[in-house]
This record gives sequence, structure tokens and C-alpha cells, in this order.
Amino acid sequence: MIKFFIKPTTTSKIFKTTTTTTTTTTTTTTNIFSLNFKNKRNYSCCSSDNNNHNHNNNENKIRVRYAPSPTGYLHLGGLRTALFNYLFAKKNNGTFILRIEDTDRTRFVEGSAKSLAGCLEWAGIPYDEGPSRPGECGPYVQSERLAIYKEYAEKLVKSGHAYHCFCSSERLSMSRINLKNQHAMSLYDRHCLKLSEDEIQRKLQSGESHTIRLKIPPGITKFTDHVKGTVQFNNQLIDDQVLMKSDGYPTYHLASVVDDHLMGISHIIRGEEWLNSTPKHIILYQAFGWKPPQMVHVPLLLNSDKSKLSKRQGDVSVDSYISKGYLPEALINFVSFLGWSPSLPSSSSSSSSSSSSSTTSTSSSSTSSTSEQETSSKEIFTLKELVESFSLDGINKSGSVVNMERLDWLNVNHIRLQIDDPLKQNEMLLKIKNQLLEYFNNNNSNNNLDFKKEIDSEYLLKSINCVKERVHLIEDFNNLLKPFFIDQIDYTTQEAIKMKQKVWKGDDSIKSIEFVIKRLQDLQDFTMANIYKQLQLTCSQDIYKDQPQLTEKELTTKTNQLMSNLRYLLLGSPVGGGIPLAIETFGKHKTIKTLLNGLNLNK
Repeated sequence: MIKFFIKPTTTSKIFKTTTTTTTTTTTTTTNIFSLNFKNKRNYSCCSSDNNNHNHNNNENKIRVRYAPSPTGYLHLGGLRTALFNYLFAKKNNGTFILRIEDTDRTRFVEGSAKSLAGCLEWAGIPYDEGPSRPGECGPYVQSERLAIYKEYAEKLVKSGHAYHCFCSSERLSMSRINLKNQHAMSLYDRHCLKLSEDEIQRKLQSGESHTIRLKIPPGITKFTDHVKGTVQFNNQLIDDQVLMKSDGYPTYHLASVVDDHLMGISHIIRGEEWLNSTPKHIILYQAFGWKPPQMVHVPLLLNSDKSKLSKRQGDVSVDSYISKGYLPEALINFVSFLGWSPSLPSSSSSSSSSSSSSTTSTSSSSTSSTSEQETSSKEIFTLKELVESFSLDGINKSGSVVNMERLDWLNVNHIRLQIDDPLKQNEMLLKIKNQLLEYFNNNNSNNNLDFKKEIDSEYLLKSINCVKERVHLIEDFNNLLKPFFIDQIDYTTQEAIKMKQKVWKGDDSIKSIEFVIKRLQDLQDFTMANIYKQLQLTCSQDIYKDQPQLTEKELTTKTNQLMSNLRYLLLGSPVGGGIPLAIETFGKHKTIKTLLNGLNLNK
């Protein structure tokens, strides 16, 4: 059980101090703060009391939501939250909802909501219900639901679970300073809770600015989290949260609880940073007489130094990865493993069933650590495979370090996977082809291309297979494929000049290349294996024929030195595919032509 408490002399926020794992037992919590609204609003999808949809109709259906605030770009943590919700919904034939929580108008960024939705589409995890795909629970933008929140806030006031607060910002600031000087917790002093009904009505009628605060009841608030297990908070240390601000907008706490209930949300899958807010939400559910959704708080994302990954720390926006050319499949694969591990196939079915069970049975599984499960060693996953493998039981308890080298590795593997996949190959070829054409059009000042408007797909695929082991991003194909599509290599680049200084031996290199040209001209079966054999024979029978017979190791060394000269003339770069395969891909005519041009320019 995780308990939260705080010393009376501190001014810090509530924090976690002890974690103990115990055997979970079935318990029944008496709802002593509930309201009886005569069964009003006890249904899942509605926005007014005139609706008659019964909550029980959907109580066994999986409905999850990703509810971002439109305050900027979608970052890795947000994408992971959206992905986990998407995977859980699809695994259980449920519904994935996008809800825009734009009630904090001071941080609102125009166009952000559209960008967030666009990133989800790009990533291949589109929502089922939301602003552009309305269902029965709309609207899905909180600023369009203000009347709903006002109605529910007033119900809480009438029932005694909330109250009007008329304190000015100056008074609140002064109160916080006094509490800090006294080394006491910065909790609201409930000054306005002491007002008489007449005083309250007089202030309301005069239009005095005010908020509505939640009246935190005495006692302990306890709930079960699928990842953290049983968690409890001392209510005495929870502030009377503002529910409705003076501008008529709700705070996150009221709006999210009301919307989650009215939209029939079955599971709340969100970041661990919201764990300390959960007792306020549980208290609100109890006050309304509603059954809370199952809570699932996923671990924090961490920097390499184990500090919390911040939106402002490093390059963590999804847009930046899109602009850099990462594949959506790679980024999704990468994000899925940030705080989750797939279990072995034999245990996946049981994990699936437990993840969609009731709160009581879920708490039992949540007490077992993911590290105790048998996890799969498979690392490359398609989205379909992630859906099939996903289970809430696979979510880790501890934070996950974001290792960008792993993303690069995954991107390389997904590029190769799509190149080799008959179902994905044509799409990948078209993407590379269009990118290559744009690259050449923007960088072709010498007009020395082998093609004008078309690239032969068969030749392109051979060229790609020659260099794909050297690619990290799709844009890397541009430079690597360039030698395959131009008439003349540019030996004036800094890269080529540096390479020449390292490998080119003047007349000796020229003579060696002339031997190679002669052997390639006579070669009939122009395959990689035969080409490599001819390069070995060039060394043993032509270049070094006057020396004692070369050992196998010496022959390999001499052949590699020869291939460095060939790489310089054919590619003009130390980076690229293997030389025998490159020569086979070039073909005899292009290879000999390029070598002769290179010799003329390097004499």
C-alpha cells in the first residue's frame, strides 16, 4: 500500500514516503459522501438531464480517453499516454476518445488542438470519437461544455460538498505568506466557509467575483491503482480545490471528473504526475454518487540522468521527430517500450482478461511487479503486434529512461522491415523515390543526372538494398543513393578530398584501377561473388604478382585496400554499401564509365 502524509511543519506538496506490497483483499468502501440525485446523470453518454441513456448499458464496455491541453506541441509523454489508451481500447474492442481540455485559457495556444490530432493520425493511432468524429457524448472540447460544469458545480454547492469563495487574490497571497512564515502547509483557511447564507446571497446578487471550492471531507481517501496498487491519502492534507474559477471556466479537476463520467470512461490511463490529484477526483466521484473509473498511472519518463523528462528539456516534441524523418512505426515502437514490456504469448490471454476486469480483481494483479512476469525478448513490433500483445499488467512501476539511440536503432530496423515487406515495399519505394527526385531537383546545378523525370523502380530497389545497412533516417538515402544516379562523381567535396588523402596512392592506385577495369570488362557473370573474386585475382595475379604468394590474411588486407580506392572513385565517400554489391548494382557499363571518368579526374 502506498500512503501519503506530510509533516505539519512543512510547506511542500503531498509526497510519497513509503511503499509496501501486500496481498490485496476484496474490500467494500462505504460511500459516506455520496449524493442521491434521484438517478439523474447516472448514464454514460449525455450532456443534459433530458437524455435517457442508461449508464448500465455501457458499464462493461471499454472506453478510454486521451485528454490533452492545447498548450503546445505533442511531446513523447503525451504520445505514450495516447498510445497506451489506443492499444488498450483496440485490444478489448473498446473506444478511444480524444477530448480537448482547453479550460486554462492563459496557456491556450491557437492551432495546438489541430496539431495534436494530426500527430495522432500520423502515428497511426486515430481516435474513434472526438472533435472531428463526434459520437453521442459530445461536444469533445471542454470550452464548449461550460454550462454542464456550472450545473454540476452548483449541485455540489447545494448538497454541501462545495462552497462559494469570495477571497481576493491579494488575501489568498497574504494567507499563503503567513502560513509559510509559520512553517505550516499552504492550505486554504476556509474563510468563506464561515459566511452565512445571507452574506453569500448578497455577494452573489451584487456580482462579486468568486470561485467555487470543493469541501474536502475528513478522513482517508483510498483507491486502487492498477500499477501502484492500493493508495491512500490523509484528507486533512488536501486543499479545498477550486472547481469553478471566477472567469466561469472549470478547473481540470471538476471538468475531467464530470466528462469522464458522462462519456462513460471505464479506465483512466494517464501519467504518474496526476497521482496526487486523484484523491480529489475520488472525493468528487463520491460526492456525486458515481462509480470511479479504474485508475492506471503510468511511470514517468526520465532523462539519462534520471531526472524527469521535461517538455522544455531537449528535443521531445513529436513534430520534431516527424520533421527529422523518423518513421511513425519506429516512433510508436519506441514509445511503447517506455514503461511497458510485452509478456510471453502463453500469458497474454490471461493478462488481457485481467486488464478488463473490475476494480477489485484488477487490484490483485496490480500488486505483482512486471519484473516478476515472463517478458518477451522481441523488440521490433508493428502496431498490429502491439495491439495483440498489450496488457495493463505489462506496465512498469518505475520510471523509464528515454534513450534516443534506441529510437535510431528501431528506425533503422523498421526501414529495413518495410523495404523487405512485399506489402509495404511499394509504399516505401515511392516515398524514397519522391524524396530523391526532390533532393536532386534542389541540388542539381550541374545537371549530371542519369534520369530526368523517372527512376526505374527495379534499379532503385537494388540500389536501396545496397546501402540500407548504412541508413538511420529515410533522408539518409539521398546522399547514399546519389552515386547510383549521376554520371560523374564530385571529387571536390571535403569528404572526397579527405578520403583521397587517406587512400589514394597516385600512380600505384591508377595502375591498380586499370587492372580492375580490364578484369571487369572480361567478366561475363557480373555478380557480387564473381566481382569479389576478380578483385582478389587483381591483387594476387596483377598488382602483387612479383611478390611471394600472399597468405589468406594478406590477400584480404590487400583486397580491402583496393576496394578503398574503388570506393573513392565510384562513391566519392567512405560511407556506403559494400563495393562488390555496389559494382553489381551499377552494372558493367556504368561501373567502367565511372572508373574511367574518375581516373581522368585524378591523374
